[in-house]
Amino acid sequence: MIEVKVFIQNQDREIGAMVKALAVEVAGFRAVKGTTKDHLARYGFYVFRFPSNVKAEEFKESMLMYIDSKFVAINE
Repeated sequence: MIEVKVFIQNQDREIGAMVKALAVEVAGFRAVKGTTKDHLARYGFYVFRFPSNVKAEEFKESMLMYIDSKFVAINE
């Protein structure tokens, strides 16, 4: 599994929901397992798990395309 950590500005739940939707679209619901609103509120980030580097890169490219970088930061 390849983990991608995404920090979300101001723990914004709506931005978090969009990021989670992109992860699901790329790799299915397994990618977002454990990503709860409580975790976002407490820590300010989500960790997504992808089955391969290809899927992780596809997710990152989707993030760059659809979500402004002022709202999120990606850290592996």
